[in-house]
Amino acid sequence: MMVSARETKYQAVARHICDRYLTDTQPHSPLPTERELQDRLGVSRDTVRRAIRELIDRQLVYNIQGSGTFVAPQESPSRAPLLRPFTQDMLIRGHTPHSLTLSCHLVIAPLHVQRDLALDPDSKVIEISRLRQADGSPIALETAYFLPEAFSQMQPEASTSLDAQMRASGYQVETAQVKVTATNLTQAEAHHLGVPQGAAALRVDKVGYTARGLAVESTHTLYRGDRYDYEFQLHRRQTHR
Repeated sequence: MMVSARETKYQAVARHICDRYLTDTQPHSPLPTERELQDRLGVSRDTVRRAIRELIDRQLVYNIQGSGTFVAPQESPSRAPLLRPFTQDMLIRGHTPHSLTLSCHLVIAPLHVQRDLALDPDSKVIEISRLRQADGSPIALETAYFLPEAFSQMQPEASTSLDAQMRASGYQVETAQVKVTATNLTQAEAHHLGVPQGAAALRVDKVGYTARGLAVESTHTLYRGDRYDYEFQLHRRQTHR
């Protein structure tokens, strides 16, 4: 098992599990036990447990106490809305989308981005700030950080889909960890979104992973609370006892 310079040992184990046991595997199929993974990969049990916890957080596997860890269904209704690109999401909601790039720079990764993307302290990332609009009105303020190698050129094309540019470079976000919280806008944030300072907003933090488990994108987006909401479908998982 190879560990790249951009990943910790447990992240390498999680990637190996994805490649070896999750690809083309039927949902609800059992994974090897923690002991078996530990012996096969030559790592500690703590490393295996951290890897499995990451895969559970990403909804790729699930655990039944006393029975083991199993492959999660790959088409999860609760995940799909979160992974739709902004443009597609707005079109589905019946709006005309538009994005205005406010800035695009190569910067030293902030601490939270170092954590999200498993980077060394002085690593550089591409920082892109965009104002997302629907029907000509601002709806979201987005700041995204990407690994530089995710784009064929250091300055991504502002007028072209970032997802399309990443795919052209061989990178595509397939899964994501997403956190949604309520917040109030600062003066600068409110100015961009055209609302009073302190107005309610939804903050969506996302870490995007490729199919091989590489964290390639760290994004936080502020949505106007009066113009946007999230809708989820929740299903009870079927288990065998």
